[in-house]
Amino acid sequence: MNEWMNMSALGTMVLQEGVKFLYEQALMALRRKLAPHANAPHAPPHLPPAFDSASAPLTYHVDKIEAVEEPLRKLSQMASKWASGAEPINPADPEFTRIVAGLRLAMEHVFQQQLTFKGETRAHDGVLGHPLALAELLSKILPLGRLAGNSGAASGSPLLNIKILSL
Repeated sequence: MNEWMNMSALGTMVLQEGVKFLYEQALMALRRKLAPHANAPHAPPHLPPAFDSASAPLTYHVDKIEAVEEPLRKLSQMASKWASGAEPINPADPEFTRIVAGLRLAMEHVFQQQLTFKGETRAHDGVLGHPLALAELLSKILPLGRLAGNSGAASGSPLLNIKILSL
């Protein structure tokens, strides 16, 4: 298993709560992107007990959402089956691991801070301190197809359309 998402030590209940939170926040981020200046005041999201405390209150950085909008849409669609409880969570499933890791990575970009599950061992600098570009990390986590801008004989539109090269 990769160091960026080791879920073997986490319980299924923690993962269920975490996936549901990431899924709901991804949907909220996409809504905020569509209506960034909505009249209703926005309460900051609160991390559920499945996560370690955040270093600061979570804030949606609307300017960061556009960069991960398409991956966020795809990842939230793929994670919906686990977030809703329609399919059981299996931490050993590589598809589950990649999708949750990618969704967390995208939401860390939106919130501009780490989201670490309780009981998860993770470097303190995490993804945000990693020298690799966000697009490169997402392409390694989610081998779903070619990224926008890559040449190749693949037909149709790319599954991931990432517009940024670095954090």
